[in-house]
Amino acid sequence: MKIQRATFLGVRGVKDAAVDLTDHRTGAPHATVVLTGPSASGKTRMLEALIAAKEAIGPYALPPDAASWIGAGNAAKIILTFHLDGAERDFADSQSATLDAEVIFLPERARSDASEGLRAVLGRYSHDPAKGKVEYFPTSRRTLPYGPYGGLGTSEQRLSRAAKDLRKYGSVVSFLRAIETDGARAAAFAARLEALSPSLRHVLGSTDAIPRCFSSQGEAPVAVTELSDGETDAVIFAATALTIGLDRSIVLIDRPDLHLHDPGRLLRGLSALGHDNQLLLAAGPELAAAAAGVAHVVTLKGT
Repeated sequence: MKIQRATFLGVRGVKDAAVDLTDHRTGAPHATVVLTGPSASGKTRMLEALIAAKEAIGPYALPPDAASWIGAGNAAKIILTFHLDGAERDFADSQSATLDAEVIFLPERARSDASEGLRAVLGRYSHDPAKGKVEYFPTSRRTLPYGPYGGLGTSEQRLSRAAKDLRKYGSVVSFLRAIETDGARAAAFAARLEALSPSLRHVLGSTDAIPRCFSSQGEAPVAVTELSDGETDAVIFAATALTIGLDRSIVLIDRPDLHLHDPGRLLRGLSALGHDNQLLLAAGPELAAAAAGVAHVVTLKGT
């Protein structure tokens, strides 16, 4: 599941624009897209508008607050084209690889026009890696220094995927506890973590309530709450990918370069989180420059 085209009309905080994410060499959407531009150009708002539109079509939780997306007029509109793989086309009962949807935000509600098959694909949520999903990593991502920690089941995790509340990644500690007795998942986590952070390694053997399972710069193991901001980001990305089975999915990340400052490594590490994901990254100029030639860069204009 990937986004191929998006049109924004009258959306608060997003300039009217039509964004084509098609790789014209293949006809399919680009796997990695970097949204960049000056401060207040709408990078974060565009990511969150895509999330709001998705939730209006096939929600994981409550529908979006429609009125908050309306700009100067009486309504706002987002038109999306989704690209589905073969299994998703079968699930949607569609002969076409691309399906269109239109979302209109009105003062009282959001109204969407989409096929029932596309609604089913976008609203389906499973931790089965064979089933794509949508994940949003906001800049407010962090781990919690205290409990209660979130559960790892689909019913609880589903409600958090499109959200940006401060407890969204509270389940990271639960994940770290669980892999203490699951060598295969621990190894998969360690590999994803190393791809993102050269200074951090995951180690097993902790019996603490918050596992002391990270060695930073080769030093004695510490808990996730004692890591640097960049290392914490790496843990959140890797743990979430394995918790929810983040393959064949649309992954939106606001400022992945906020604390992880090696652009090349960051792009490779994010691509290694799962198989056949589409990464939509709102980022600064350094990451955008590093992405040139390996990703599709969309430059938004300031005011």
